Amino acid sequence: MNVVVTGASSGLGKALADIFRMAGHSVIGSSHDSVAVAKDPGLIFFEAGQHATPIEAFVNEVRIRFGNRVDVLINNAGANAICPFGELTPAFVHHIMDVNFMTPVFLVQGFMKELEGHGVIVNIISDAAWRPMRHSLAYNCSKAALDMATRQMARELTQPKSISIIGVRPGPMSDTEMTAYIDRHVQETRGWTAEEAYNYFRQNSVSGLKLHPIDVASFVLSIVTGGMARQLSGACIDLVG
Repeated sequence: MNVVVTGASSGLGKALADIFRMAGHSVIGSSHDSVAVAKDPGLIFFEAGQHATPIEAFVNEVRIRFGNRVDVLINNAGANAICPFGELTPAFVHHIMDVNFMTPVFLVQGFMKELEGHGVIVNIISDAAWRPMRHSLAYNCSKAALDMATRQMARELTQPKSISIIGVRPGPMSDTEMTAYIDRHVQETRGWTAEEAYNYFRQNSVSGLKLHPIDVASFVLSIVTGGMARQLSGACIDLVG
């Protein structure tokens, strides 16, 4: 299969790209990290939301490399930044919505011809789509929008276009830049030590554990390759303990 993964140079995106490659599939990833792109020929520079690389340019480059066939599109790239409600600005909110909601929607639109008749789309959402979090209005709203967009796109594309669309909402993950950013912010705003912050997380988690990105990537691989994508189209699946 030909697989496209956005945000593939670190964290969950890298785990997704790695696990699909290990399973024998061809993978093209995007990254806004120019240093990572220079080191990895499997990456294409694409800075979602900043218009440094228009969506059309990224789509066209993928078409050239994959010969106009895409089997799987994984919208993983995202942006998060903590901002108290009283300090929100239109530019800040627009950027978060652009990266987390608008870019995935228009990437799906851009690859529709390549995906039609067989393709699978996986949108990496977040439990933030339904779980309010302090100082995260823009992020939460962007993920809630992507959550609904996943369901709406499935309604419009699954039967007439035979494109399966699934949402995955991971909870807190270990060893990702976003998780580290959130953990630091919680400690700073509440005056907690790292141990106090971790204990608070454990008290509010069923398992007391954070998923590792490779566990989430393994789940996505199993959904895409296990023959259940069509039946699950339109579903947004929680991976929260």
